[in-house]
Amino acid sequence: MENPFEYKNPDAISPKDIIDLFVPVFGEYYNIPLIGHTFINGARGSGKSMMFRYMMPECQRLVNKRGEKLDEPRKITDLEYFSIFLPIKKGHLNKTDIQLNESHGDALLNEHFMVAHFSLVMFDELSKLEIDDDGLNLEKLKLFYNEVFVEELIYCGFENEDVINIEDAKSIKDVFKSIIKTLKIINKDFQKDYINKLVNTNESVPYNGCILSYSDFLTVIIKEFRQLPFMPNDKPIFLLIDDADELSIIQRKILNSWVAVRSTDVISLKISTQLKYKVFSTVNGSRIDTPHDYSEINMNDIYTTKRGLYYDRVKAVVEKRLQRYTDDPILAEDFFMEDSKQKEKIAELFNQLKEQQLQRGLDSDQAYDYAYRYTTPIYITNLGGNRSTFSYSGFKQLVNISTGIIREFIDFSSDMFEEAISSNKGEKLKFISPSIQNDKIRKYSEQRVIYEFDKYKDEVEVENKVDMDKLRNLIHGMGELFKMILISDQSERRVFSVALNDEPSDELKKILDLGVSTGYLQKSMIGNKEGTGRARLYILNRALSPFFGLDPSSFAGYKFMNSSVLEIALTNKKQFLNSFKKKLLPENDNTFQGTLKFEEE
Repeated sequence: MENPFEYKNPDAISPKDIIDLFVPVFGEYYNIPLIGHTFINGARGSGKSMMFRYMMPECQRLVNKRGEKLDEPRKITDLEYFSIFLPIKKGHLNKTDIQLNESHGDALLNEHFMVAHFSLVMFDELSKLEIDDDGLNLEKLKLFYNEVFVEELIYCGFENEDVINIEDAKSIKDVFKSIIKTLKIINKDFQKDYINKLVNTNESVPYNGCILSYSDFLTVIIKEFRQLPFMPNDKPIFLLIDDADELSIIQRKILNSWVAVRSTDVISLKISTQLKYKVFSTVNGSRIDTPHDYSEINMNDIYTTKRGLYYDRVKAVVEKRLQRYTDDPILAEDFFMEDSKQKEKIAELFNQLKEQQLQRGLDSDQAYDYAYRYTTPIYITNLGGNRSTFSYSGFKQLVNISTGIIREFIDFSSDMFEEAISSNKGEKLKFISPSIQNDKIRKYSEQRVIYEFDKYKDEVEVENKVDMDKLRNLIHGMGELFKMILISDQSERRVFSVALNDEPSDELKKILDLGVSTGYLQKSMIGNKEGTGRARLYILNRALSPFFGLDPSSFAGYKFMNSSVLEIALTNKKQFLNSFKKKLLPENDNTFQGTLKFEEE
């Protein structure tokens, strides 16, 4: 029986299924399909690739301009924009340093490499379009080939004798095949011949082939191609460049130079990153800035400021998937059931705390706020040595654990479903039991903290393995500090973030940035203690809550500290935690002591 939460790469999902399943997890999605360059920054799994897939022509044909599903696909010529997907796969473009011993030679060659690669991918995508193979379309595409594509290649240094003759081409597919074959020849000459020579020598190697550029080649052919009769004439072309932080530094500067080109009425670059881009200067050293050159959407920042919206979007995603699974509407809250006994006990404690505060003279709103703030921390504290029995179940709690990353929710929901369907002897599920939810989410959290750390460490270069060890120490230090605060008698126990009183050192900032790029931390800004400016805020990924025994709904509190204090956690977790231990832990609470007995770092 099909698992409704099974993850599939968006490329492998049919256009019809994309339309049925797509939910703009963040409202800011609607700013992406607007004219203008846009950087979309977010951790892996936050929904960027699904957004790009939804923007592709084969999907946009199935909806109207308001996103409403159509009974019949509309024509490509009726689209409001035309998107071309250009993924940056690891190792495809940043294979080696491409350098010449001359001014700007490395930039010229890298740009040629990027343009040749993007052009090949672009025309390969275009060749898959459903285009009427009539006489007019074929004639116009042949004219484009001869008078635009070939001429521009010759201007860029392509040899005339290598031009493929298409006079006998009988179909649109034949013309596209000739375009793709030509670009493959250019790519082969550069990659197989020139780059191989660079790899095998320390000396400079002259390059005598054609050199393609963004301004003189790619933009020209795109402008002319969009005028063909089967294209949406005069509508913007969006180049969807996915995972741009896989580019080398010089390639990012080249891409930034493209962003600085004022051609957004024709071509808009939509550039997704996994928070590792960090280069915003061009080849010439100038800087691209928002909003002058581009707009920016930081998906993690959106989660920290609009969590209610995220909850509603995940609910819509889940219920769409369940509808396809059962053919009957099921509420997400009913499918992912809460632990009823725990729910009753927490509700009873909530009412007790509220009543206590009313008797102390607080008004109804103040008493409610107090109970809301302290009920779960007090409940977990009262479990004492049985704190591991706290149940991480229920839709709301699972949404909080997913920390704004929809892929997290889909991943652990898939594991829960597989376990539940096995226990249900293959019968269709009406719900997933709290015990299965709790068991799977605890294992998922353990995997994130232990096994994925090891995987990241194995993947990085030798010189960066120490950084992964420091990040591991930092994450454990933060998680265990937050657990101490949770079971303390502090006025604010719902803490999941560290706010820095001052700027971090280069070393600390490097490790914090590593935590953000690997998804263990999220970064934001808040007002500082003095109210005179902004402070850096680093939020622990809530998927780690079950591992550290935290309340994933925690959000209100921030632990302010000096950067020098947090930096201690990188190399001496025990010293870092001991600096808070006496102040935070109740004297008669020994249940936490074991977690403070670390081996010396």
